[in-house]
Amino acid sequence: MADETRARPARALLSAVLACALLAGQAAHAPPAEAQQRRGLLDMLFGGGRGEARQPPQRVDPPPQRRQVKKVRKPRRDAGSAGRSRSDRTAAAAGAAAGAAAVAAPVEKSETARTVLVIGDFMAGSLAKGLEEAVSQNREIRVVSKVDGSSGLVRDDHFDWPAEIGQAIADSKPAVVVVMLGANDRQAIREAGTSLGLRTTEWSERYDARVEALAAAVRAGGATLVWVGALPFGIDRANEDMVYFNDLYRTAALKAGGEFVDVWGGFTDANGAFTASGPDMTGQTARLRNSDGITLTGAGQDKLAYFVEKPVTRVLGLSVDDLVASLGAQQLSADDLPSVDDLASTTSTPPVSFSDPSLDGGDRLLGGGPAPAAASGTDASPRARLVVAGAPHDPTEGRADHFNWTGRAGAVSPTTRDNAIVFRGSTTLDELRRQAKDAAAPEAADAADAAARNLSPPTAP
Repeated sequence: MADETRARPARALLSAVLACALLAGQAAHAPPAEAQQRRGLLDMLFGGGRGEARQPPQRVDPPPQRRQVKKVRKPRRDAGSAGRSRSDRTAAAAGAAAGAAAVAAPVEKSETARTVLVIGDFMAGSLAKGLEEAVSQNREIRVVSKVDGSSGLVRDDHFDWPAEIGQAIADSKPAVVVVMLGANDRQAIREAGTSLGLRTTEWSERYDARVEALAAAVRAGGATLVWVGALPFGIDRANEDMVYFNDLYRTAALKAGGEFVDVWGGFTDANGAFTASGPDMTGQTARLRNSDGITLTGAGQDKLAYFVEKPVTRVLGLSVDDLVASLGAQQLSADDLPSVDDLASTTSTPPVSFSDPSLDGGDRLLGGGPAPAAASGTDASPRARLVVAGAPHDPTEGRADHFNWTGRAGAVSPTTRDNAIVFRGSTTLDELRRQAKDAAAPEAADAADAAARNLSPPTAP
């Protein structure tokens, strides 16, 4: 019994050694894939079935997160551009832009077009641009700009307008000269080594003389003067100076036989204060002045030209035919207007009643005869009957010229019994004659009066 107990550990050790040898032999002849899946020593000794290979634990990875992709809608291409390349589409877009520009291109001026010369400072430059745009479709007006942005009437050493305007008029031969100055004249006048302060007595005399000299030079050149007033600025002190300048400009323009265009109210608010925005040419609120409070935007240039275009057109004396020629084809032409002869023979049409057959195009009532035809070669109009034949219009019953409203021919009815007017206090011609005969005998007057008092009207039927 003791020997058997001592032999158990030896047998167990021997079994373990044999198992290791067997496992090593199998591993030597097994393929690499099976070697990766071989069983461990403890699994072979204490668990697992014969020939079974324990599978390694499977790694479970979390499902990948689905990436959210933001959909971007591509611009839709029309059917015409679907089969064209990028270069072709660019060329087509350039051609469309060129076509739009060609539609808005200025029209060619006629040979008799009159020239409008615009002179002045940088504000006159804005006016010239807006005026060119305003008359771009008018064949009878040509705008020529001769502007010096830094010029004025104070610094004649930089540019002397009274001395230079004669040559400018000779070069362009304008019918109208538009002047706009003053934006650069808020400074002292330097003369003979002295400086005259702005708006002092001496300064005002010198400046006024230069304004009148410029107006006289324009008149001497044979052109009509149109002086445009200064605009309000965003500086209060500058506005006071501009108002002072406008008084001088107005006086000089009217003295030279020209016109003064006051544009102040078009660039102020309801209280007369400066405003950078206001209604444009279409009535919509737009930006008229830039951030500096002085220069004009595109909408401001168009609005300034709007105020100047009307007096310039009036001074040029453009006729109605010239204006109609510059309008589009949709306007009413002179051929569509009635002639003078048609207007002279036109008769007024009286109101048509609903029971009148002429309401639905008929000329007579049902069952009635045809209307009498007018004789050939005769004019049956009321004008012809009145002017040619001297016949008055036929009176219409119920109208003011229908004097026979009672329906009777005479003022006194010849009968008594059968005339209803008798019952309203009238008498007959026979009774008047009888009363006149009785009045010749004085003794019968009392008897006639008694008979008249006893006379009672007959009973009406």
